[in-house]
Amino acid sequence: MKHLFRNTPGGKTGAIDGLNLFFGALLGANLGTMQALDLPQYIELVLLLAGTVMVLRMLSTSERRTYMLVLVGIYIAIIGALLVFLPPKGLPAADLHRLTVTLAIWVACILGAELSPVHDESKA
Repeated sequence: MKHLFRNTPGGKTGAIDGLNLFFGALLGANLGTMQALDLPQYIELVLLLAGTVMVLRMLSTSERRTYMLVLVGIYIAIIGALLVFLPPKGLPAADLHRLTVTLAIWVACILGAELSPVHDESKA
């Protein structure tokens, strides 16, 4: 029964790629609604989101698993603190909440996919 809850390496890659594709598009849609931001705040937000995408992708591809999990934790703390204590000026609260929820769900899904057990069929 345990084998039903294990993914294959290809299935894991597909799940992560699908999550990244979906949430990348969702971030693009979120950015499209943020027309009230001045250019400097928009640039800061884009850089933060680019960092999120990079960290999540590096987690999926790096062999240094512990290092990358620590980096994800640090990044979550930094971006969380920035969004809570220094939100971009001009960003409506509803947009900030949607963006924060989008990032939180994305990180949770990627961590779930990354930390789930994988069954290597070639060893079976």
